[in-house]
Amino acid sequence: MKLIGFVSGIALVTGLAVSAGAQGQPMKGTLMDIACSSHHATEAGYTESHDKKCLLMDGCVKSGYSLVTADKKVLKFDKKGNDLALDLIKKTDHDKDWKVTVDGKVSGDTIAVSSIKMQ
Repeated sequence: MKLIGFVSGIALVTGLAVSAGAQGQPMKGTLMDIACSSHHATEAGYTESHDKKCLLMDGCVKSGYSLVTADKKVLKFDKKGNDLALDLIKKTDHDKDWKVTVDGKVSGDTIAVSSIKMQ
């Protein structure tokens, strides 16, 4: 009987931990369009030099946006994230090295974005 209680307790704690992780947490990285991040994210210096002009090019906007993490992992934004990213890009006079903090839930290589802000 004690074993069942112990196992139930572990299952409860594990479930709570997974649920907390699913809520998402702030992630830091560089904002890039997917057209560029999918080909250039691992190139030295590319994320830092990627500029607003490119972020607003028609093909880049249509490709959607992503967060490139410090370890060069590319996390694609969901539709809401793409809309928030485009709004941020248009509103700011920032040009290069788009360091951002993104709040959202990661599932595979996609982020369900709740907010994006400049660092």
